Amino acid sequence: MKQGITVQERLKDLRTERHLKLEELAAATKISKSALGSYENDELKEISHKNLVELAKFYGVSTDYLLCLTENRNHPGMELTELNLSDSMVELLKSGRINNRLLCEIATHEDFVTLMTDTEI
Repeated sequence: MKQGITVQERLKDLRTERHLKLEELAAATKISKSALGSYENDELKEISHKNLVELAKFYGVSTDYLLCLTENRNHPGMELTELNLSDSMVELLKSGRINNRLLCEIATHEDFVTLMTDTEI
């Protein structure tokens, strides 16, 4: 199983999710096609602050998400209290004793959501 995603993979994934060619992304962001291509290349070229911010705005994500510092696209800096997690659950999630990514995939799978809404808890 893949442990972590690279900045290059994250950038390419965001572009391909939107079915964009490098030329189209370059036109939309005003960043050169060659720079964008080098950002997605295996040999990471340093991304300027301006271009990083421009790509984050274009994709509607945080710069932390682009830099793989978080897996959260839409909720940067969310307070734990909003999630109603107990201290023991937070510690379990932080401990690495369970696969958090798998837990997220299970909890957000449409069959799980359907099952949970059809079942009284």
